[in-house]
Formats: sequence, structure tokens, C-alpha cells
Amino acid sequence: MKSGTLLKTVGAALLATAVSTAAFAEQRVTLTVAAGQPPAALPSLALVSKFFIPEVNKRIKDAKIDFAIDWKEAYAGSLLKPYQMLDGVKDGLADIGFMPTIFFPDKLPLENITLVAPFLTDDLKLLSSVMNRLHDTVPAFTKQYDKFNMVRLGGTGADSFELLTTFPVKSVDDLKGHKISTAGAALAWLRGTGATPVQSNMMEYYNSAKNGVFEGFIVFPSSFPAMKYPEAAPYMAKVGFGAQYSVVLAMNKDSFRKLPPAVQKIMNEVGREWGVKSDEAYMTAGEKGYKSLEGFKAHLYVFPESERKKWAFAMPNIAKEWAAAMEKQGVPGNEALKALMDEARKSGIKPVRNWDRE
Repeated sequence: MKSGTLLKTVGAALLATAVSTAAFAEQRVTLTVAAGQPPAALPSLALVSKFFIPEVNKRIKDAKIDFAIDWKEAYAGSLLKPYQMLDGVKDGLADIGFMPTIFFPDKLPLENITLVAPFLTDDLKLLSSVMNRLHDTVPAFTKQYDKFNMVRLGGTGADSFELLTTFPVKSVDDLKGHKISTAGAALAWLRGTGATPVQSNMMEYYNSAKNGVFEGFIVFPSSFPAMKYPEAAPYMAKVGFGAQYSVVLAMNKDSFRKLPPAVQKIMNEVGREWGVKSDEAYMTAGEKGYKSLEGFKAHLYVFPESERKKWAFAMPNIAKEWAAAMEKQGVPGNEALKALMDEARKSGIKPVRNWDRE
């Protein structure tokens, strides 16, 4: 072979290699996942690192897709604070965000629907499956995210909210004249009980109850071991307000569109499975929360069904009030409420109060 021909052959081979390498390089993307909270504080957030990310990688590899993701994780507010998460993901500061929807009742109003329809079910997995069906069948749920340039990958919540107090509570009447705290839309659960509602949050419950700012608060038992709430409020009334849907994993739509269709499918599948695993983790953590009461020398009282009904019907119909307010804003609140309750009943849930039928 002549030297010129040899050079051309070698050159062609090198060019082919370079083109192949460039093509491979184009099949890599960097994605940043952000959260305003530390993973150790929330089972669902811990599962983003422990399950969602490695499972997406595994399925891409198993499917032999010529694509790879370089993940960057920014938790505990290192990139975005909790209240910045929605705008941060919308604007592409993070590609994927762990987003507590309870912080955005004005921007993601339909995601707060379970909070206005309490006393549904203690089964978080069942409640989340109902919410997933609403996202699959009611277009308005998806449109919430379209408005903010996002795709919802999956959702989860927290185990059943219950009442901790500094004094014994064995009936609704025991609350009269006492200051009771909780956060956001859950404050409406105190209407009609004679209690004085006080807006607060999980970071303030312990000290405020200990110092007498208020005499009790509504929170989920999975938080007991870490936050030590029963030390400050050693009387627990298991009222059964129910599990609450409250968190989503959402992705910037522009980032999502850059992924190959097969990878988009994997993202959606794993996102939904992340939600299921998160539900299971919260329910397990909730059981540990109940077991921790003995170590705190706290007292547990389980409300009889008659008192649960009394509490549920002491409230005005907060669900219908919410739906009417949504309609005034152009959001189909009545349709969403009916869909929630219909799906709940189809799933075998027996609501203490049929909020949509009154």
C-alpha cells in the first residue's frame, strides 16, 4: 500500500473514531436535582438519592439506550429554598425539584385538595393511587404544571395527621377554649370545635408547646422520633384526619424534552414508583412514630368513631367552600372535588363525610 493511501486510510479511521466519540458525547446530559430540605428529615426525599436516581440509571442501561445522565444533587436549600422550588424548576435553575405542594396553594391549588377533604383514609398508598388517577383523567391537574413549564413525575404525601396536646383530649368538646396549632389549609380542621386555631409549622411546634404559646398541634406520627414532639405535648389523640398528599417530584419541561422518548418514559415510570415507595416508607415511619410514644412516656387515646364523626360534622363543608373559591378563580374545583370523592369511593374508601354530596 502506498504511503498516501495508508495516510488516507488512517485518517479516515481517525475521523470515524472522532465522529463516533462526538456522537457518544452528545448522548450525555447533566441533570440537577434540588430540594429545600435535608434528605435525613424526609423519607421521600431520601428515596430520591436511594431509589429514583439509581433506578433511572439502571433502566437506561438495561434498555441498552445509548444515553447517560450525570447527576448533580443539591439538597437542604443549597441551591433553592423550599419556597423557591417552583420558580427555580420553572426557570431551569434546577432540572428536577422535590416540591412540597402545600407551599403553593395559589399556584398548584388542585394539589392541595386532600387537605380540604379530611377524614378519608389512613392508607397513604391508597390515597396516592387516587391522586394519580386524577392526574391521569382530569386535564386540569396536568394543566397546573403546564403553566409553570413543568412535568410532574410522581407524587407522595405523609402518614395520617393526628393531634398532640399538653392536656388530655378524649372528645371534641375537650378542645373548647384551647389554642391548637397546625399549618396551612389544615387550620380549617379546627373550625367548629371551639378551639382557637394558631398558624405555625413543624420547626416551631416543640418550643411553642413547651413554652405555652399554644397547647397542642396537628402533625403526622412519622415525625415523632426525630422531632421529639411527644416530649412537649405528651397526650396524643388518634383522631384520624387521614393521610395527606403533599409532595411532588417535578421536572423542567425544557429539560424533559431534551431526553430521548425512551428515557422520558423511564423518568415517568420511575417517578411514579418513587411515589409508591415513598408512601410505603412514610407508613412504616408512622408505625415507628406510634411505637416511640412509650419511650416518651406519652399517652395515646384512640377516638371512637362517634367522636370522629362529631368532629368531621362540626366543621362547615370546607371542601365545598374551597371548590367554590376555585371556581371563582377559573379552576374547576367542583369537578376536582367530585372526581376525588368518586375515585376514593371506587377504591373502597369509606369517607366519614361525603364532602361532595352535601
